Amino acid sequence: MKKYLCFHLFLAVLITSGALAASKIAVATKVQGKVDYIRVDNGKRQALKQGTVLADGDKIVTGASGFVAIVFIDDKSLVKIKEDTEIEITGKRSQAAISKRLNMDNGTIRAKVTKQRKGDFVVQTPTSVASVKGTDFWVISNPFTGDQLFGLEGLVNFTNLLTGESINVAAGFTGNSTPDGGLSVGETDPNTIPQDPDEAEGAGESVMRITFVGPDGTQKVLVIHYH
Repeated sequence: MKKYLCFHLFLAVLITSGALAASKIAVATKVQGKVDYIRVDNGKRQALKQGTVLADGDKIVTGASGFVAIVFIDDKSLVKIKEDTEIEITGKRSQAAISKRLNMDNGTIRAKVTKQRKGDFVVQTPTSVASVKGTDFWVISNPFTGDQLFGLEGLVNFTNLLTGESINVAAGFTGNSTPDGGLSVGETDPNTIPQDPDEAEGAGESVMRITFVGPDGTQKVLVIHYH
């Protein structure tokens, strides 16, 4: 399977606790079309750019042609956010790890999740909750008609919020959850899986370097190789 990115973290000098603020949890590695984000600290809405570092509680809004990929800085977990999507990115630090939650109002995302502890990567919509340890899946969410979850790798626990009922969605299967409490799983029709913009033929590799400066002037450099 074609890899979207290879993520390397190294130090330009010594690591210091001030190099990254505790609330900083992810970085935007690719941005196409109209993509805005709303900063949690001041509520200001502005254009999201490649290399923007995202904090716990920041919200991303993509337009009709928008697309963004973000990487969590602790473990390389990748989230691709397609057009017409609104999603809040949250993360709570515990030692070196980040417990991640994506609060998704509507839209389409793909999550490629590095192995986590149980409950450390959650996608929540108005209708459902998806919880994973490490896997690859799509979610399409509509607050009126409900959610579809397409399993690509691994296993996803999928829960309907109205009833509390849960099912497991494996690779090659699609889970459906509706606002009236419906929950089902069936074999995926390949024609219904969302298209990943990064899987087009001929996508080359690029490199991005982001320098973080601590309060004492010490630098930490993040190098990202991506397609």
